[in-house]
Amino acid sequence: MHKLRRFGFNAIKESFDRLPTAVCFFDRSGGIVLCNRQMYRLSQYLLNSDMQYLEELQRALASPPKGITPIASTENTYRFPDGLVWKFEKAAVTDRYGETYIQLTAADVTALHRALEQLAEDNRRLEQDAEKLRRLSENVAAVAREREQLAAKSAMHDSLAACITVTKQYLAGDLGGINADVVLREWEKSIVFRDAERLPAREALYESADSSGVAIRIRGTEPAGGAADLMYAAMQVCLSNAIQYAQATELIANIWEDGDRCTVLIRNNGKPPEKTITEGGGLSNLRRRIERIGGTMTVQSLPEFALVIGIPNRENLEEGNEWLSETY
Repeated sequence: MHKLRRFGFNAIKESFDRLPTAVCFFDRSGGIVLCNRQMYRLSQYLLNSDMQYLEELQRALASPPKGITPIASTENTYRFPDGLVWKFEKAAVTDRYGETYIQLTAADVTALHRALEQLAEDNRRLEQDAEKLRRLSENVAAVAREREQLAAKSAMHDSLAACITVTKQYLAGDLGGINADVVLREWEKSIVFRDAERLPAREALYESADSSGVAIRIRGTEPAGGAADLMYAAMQVCLSNAIQYAQATELIANIWEDGDRCTVLIRNNGKPPEKTITEGGGLSNLRRRIERIGGTMTVQSLPEFALVIGIPNRENLEEGNEWLSETY
């Protein structure tokens, strides 16, 4: 019976020693009660000898010897000279007789640590890529603004050239049925166009409306930032067309907000179009600007003109205040 018990204890001890996890039990005074081979192996690295007490191992972990490196990002984790990473944990355990012991374990977390390091490296690269994309987006936005400015300057040049041509023909008597008032109105629109190109979208709209004798009516809350600029740019296009084609005296905009989007309905009190509107320079440029930032645009011709735009309602919307061409 004694040999059988001895055999059973040896079998248990052998299984305990073969555990991949380093395990050691101490009594309440810190003396070793049971320790497996893996823990003794780690203690050789830490103490250069087999450990006897819990306190000496704790001192070694608090101030590791040369070759053992604490992992700063993970508590109680160390890289040992053989390249393996071990995480130490201490806990109180009680046996079935009510006796309390201190359990010290060390788990091999090398694979997990490598995965965390790889994840950190991947995150770092993602941040770098995000920064590159941000800079690229800024460059794209700058190019888009320059393109809009170039288009505005080109349109202004064309407007002035047209005014000069009409004036020369009028003075030469080549324009039958065209009086001086019509020529002057064309020059007024061209001058407003020139000045508005330098103004923010809202100021440009109201200045154009004032000079043309058109009242602006806006119902609803103005959207934020670039969305507001784009709304006023759309109203500017509608204003130019309302003056030129509909002889309108009022331009009305109704605004609704739906979460992160803003819908604007723009109408005028002038005469309705005689046929379906074909989008030209002003409306086409406006559509490109709106759709480029994820918005929508619908043009209604009959029974009356209406323009409906849907704009993402974001303060950092990348849109400038450039002038748009005045024609359908």
